[in-house]
Amino acid sequence: MSSAIPLAIVGLGRMGQVHARVLASVSAVDVVAIVDPRPEAHAVASELAPDAATYRDVAELASSGAAAAWLIAASTPNHPELVGAAIDAGVHVLCEKPLALDISVAEALGDRAAAAGLVLQVGFWRRFSPPWSVARSLVAAGSIGRPLMLRLAQWDQDPPPPDFCDPAVSGGLAIDCGVHEFDLAEWLTGAEIVRVAGRHLPVVDAAVGASGDVDNLVAVLDLADGAVATVDLSRNARYGEDVRTEILGADGAIFVDLLPSGRTRLADRSGVRVVPESQVDRADFAGVAEQARIFAARTAGAPIDGPGAAASNRAVHVAHRVEEAIRRGVPVAV
Repeated sequence: MSSAIPLAIVGLGRMGQVHARVLASVSAVDVVAIVDPRPEAHAVASELAPDAATYRDVAELASSGAAAAWLIAASTPNHPELVGAAIDAGVHVLCEKPLALDISVAEALGDRAAAAGLVLQVGFWRRFSPPWSVARSLVAAGSIGRPLMLRLAQWDQDPPPPDFCDPAVSGGLAIDCGVHEFDLAEWLTGAEIVRVAGRHLPVVDAAVGASGDVDNLVAVLDLADGAVATVDLSRNARYGEDVRTEILGADGAIFVDLLPSGRTRLADRSGVRVVPESQVDRADFAGVAEQARIFAARTAGAPIDGPGAAASNRAVHVAHRVEEAIRRGVPVAV
């Protein structure tokens, strides 16, 4: 790329602030605008992106013509309206996951973006983070033989506020956290999930329960090639943000860990060793940075694939089937 793409961050909550911090050092993008209706967010914006203009809403942003791309980091229920506004404004979009809770809405947005010749990418940042991208390369190279079992865990330190946990806002635990793991199960193995089962665990945080959500969930995924994946999600690890991926193959295993730092370990008959190119201090920051670079390259016409509406819908669909299986108490076909 000859120059950075001018980018606006829409929504300066927790993830919006992560993006602002990380993208300050990503030369492929230039954060020129921050959009958030809250005055306190504008104060934060002045610290994280002091050279960026601030706007109260996307109508002001669109009128300014300041940005050629929008990064949507607002709350999930607002994604469809904001992505639609970006498409109407003729700008490329990088949207936090999921694109929409309603699959038909997300599909329509994907079709609109494609018809307009715009990039619409969804923030499955783990695909771009070295520990997981290295793990996928190892699987594809046959380093552990045929994958047999996977375990995908996301244990958050503490729950978000109860009003966010409300499934009408976050989609519930299976969507809010689970879509990353459901996406990884298929992306790492190249096999589709064909059947799911699951269960909710007893609620730990009463406020989460009062919101209509749960704080712990386990799912079992049957893949089309015969492999089985378990997914365990928690909002009460207490000691840190603990995300792990384990893949047992016919000839060895792969372990992805984020604590105390990001790394991939390869285990086979010669022992267990860390793969050097997988090591990063903050796997989330590395993934957010790399996905932005890829997004910028795609907006410049580079022929690179990236997760879009179809990937978001696939993960959301699996999440809905997991919840159905839990309600019915029996495995459900995907």
